[in-house]
Amino acid sequence: MSTLWKRALATTTIALVAGFGMTACSTGDNGSTTTKTTQSQTEKAPKASSVMTADDFTQRMNDAQYKAGSAHFTQSTEVSGQKLETSGDMVLNKDAAKMRMSMSMPGGMEIRVVDGEVYMNLGQLTENKFFKAPKDGGNPIFAQLDQSLSQADLGKQLEVFKAALKDFKADEGAETIDGVKTTKYTLTLDTKKMLASSATEVPAEALKQLGDSVTYELYAGPDDLPRRMVMNMSGTAMTMDFSQWGSAADVTAPSADQITDKAPAGL
Repeated sequence: MSTLWKRALATTTIALVAGFGMTACSTGDNGSTTTKTTQSQTEKAPKASSVMTADDFTQRMNDAQYKAGSAHFTQSTEVSGQKLETSGDMVLNKDAAKMRMSMSMPGGMEIRVVDGEVYMNLGQLTENKFFKAPKDGGNPIFAQLDQSLSQADLGKQLEVFKAALKDFKADEGAETIDGVKTTKYTLTLDTKKMLASSATEVPAEALKQLGDSVTYELYAGPDDLPRRMVMNMSGTAMTMDFSQWGSAADVTAPSADQITDKAPAGL
């Protein structure tokens, strides 16, 4: 039970922060930031559909995602040789407290986030109903979920990534994903700066294992919408694919008869 919960929580945290905050990585006022593209330096100013740069990357991706409004995602997370496959839908909102997400996991598990509330269906452990996570802060698992929600705020993520960005590269024609020709954007972030604003205390040994920098690979189409994100950090490898932009299923809270007040054993 403990191991399953840790894996579920880890993948939820990644999805929340990555799915709702990944575009808040910014911007060309860092002196060490560079941009590498295959475009000629003598070309005219780029059109809206051209390759993004470190200067306009954040704004363009945010605008595109908010305009689309929703997306479907599939996620593969591998930790210590164990792989966890998940999928779901997300509905974007500029107000992070109003974001919505559903995520299904093996074993009949499902997590939904609706307007700041977290509902967890753990199959037989919750009698195939949803348990609403409390917000009293007394349980470290639920406290971390609450923290994940707060960190999913796009504005906060913008400041974090803006301060931590060390390098930005763009490579056209990297891969065709779900029928869309993408550009691969590689972001290198300073680990200490990235974690500096986190409310979670990171042990010195864990920080050492992370290394000096963390790299994210993001594949986006000519419409500025993300199609894939790849992260490998401290033994955790995660690939997240996005599709059905603008036509993904809506996400709603469970009905009253789908909710139980009985906490799963071990929490």
